[in-house]
Amino acid sequence: MKRVLLTIAVALVVPSILAAAPITVGVYFEGGLTCVPPAGPGVPFEMALYMVQSEAQISALEYSLVLPLDPELFSIQSWTLPPYGKAELGLHPMSGHSITYWPPLSGYPDGYDLLVTYECVTFGVCYVNMVNYEIVVSAHPDTGYLRGTYVGGEKVDLVGLTTFLCPEGVATEEESWGAIKSMYR
Repeated sequence: MKRVLLTIAVALVVPSILAAAPITVGVYFEGGLTCVPPAGPGVPFEMALYMVQSEAQISALEYSLVLPLDPELFSIQSWTLPPYGKAELGLHPMSGHSITYWPPLSGYPDGYDLLVTYECVTFGVCYVNMVNYEIVVSAHPDTGYLRGTYVGGEKVDLVGLTTFLCPEGVATEEESWGAIKSMYR
């Protein structure tokens, strides 16, 4: 009897834990959910905004992109909506952008949806004056929210991610397995 009750409890709890995973919105570079820095100053490159989710049926989104470092080193030249992007409000993604989608975004079958594709250019050298240059998906300045809207009109808060345009390399050092284990004692 205890096993039956435990099985039922697990069957009810696990889906609710998975459904509670936050929906994230992040900037990625050419080729989908990857991070490849730009080729060099003045060379156009593509960047895309993706929503990573699990079948949430989102029909609208409001956000802005924030550049905490020198905004003169980076520019979004243009942007395009995917075929299912139906309407947009806002003059520029960095001053606030709202988009509606139909059919709604479900994340099916890959677990993510393309929201917008940007054509960008940098005016600095990646590993000289743009090291760790951040692009942050943030709240829309007019509403103060980074959120989506379900098909029925209910709003859901989204989690904005930070992308590093020119990420600084991670230093590595060779160590023995014993030395690594000793760090956790």
